[in-house]
Amino acid sequence: MNWWLIFMAVFAGSMLPMQGALNARLGAAMIHPMQATLVSYIGGTIACVLVLLLAQASIPDYKRLASIDWYLYLGGFLGAVFVSAMLYLMPRIGIANMLAAAILGQLVMSLIFDHFGLAG
Repeated sequence: MNWWLIFMAVFAGSMLPMQGALNARLGAAMIHPMQATLVSYIGGTIACVLVLLLAQASIPDYKRLASIDWYLYLGGFLGAVFVSAMLYLMPRIGIANMLAAAILGQLVMSLIFDHFGLAG
């Protein structure tokens, strides 16, 4: 097993409580939680564009985007649902409870995806 990849996964996972705390505070500063979700995604979009520029990769063209199956775009929708849930739930149930419940949901869905071979 490549321990560097495991470390990277742990590091990425450690970002979730920070992201949640920041987004929860952002949500408190906004009128509606979806405004905070939008602002969060704008920040993420800027980060992705910067990484693409640094990697000297191009933004996908329309032809490539149009050729992709429609359901593959649901990842962004699901991400927005998760961020919105964090914005709403973290101030109400706390970071640890929110993330414990989220991890339970991830484990259950991972088992379902693995069992039925849904991840490809």
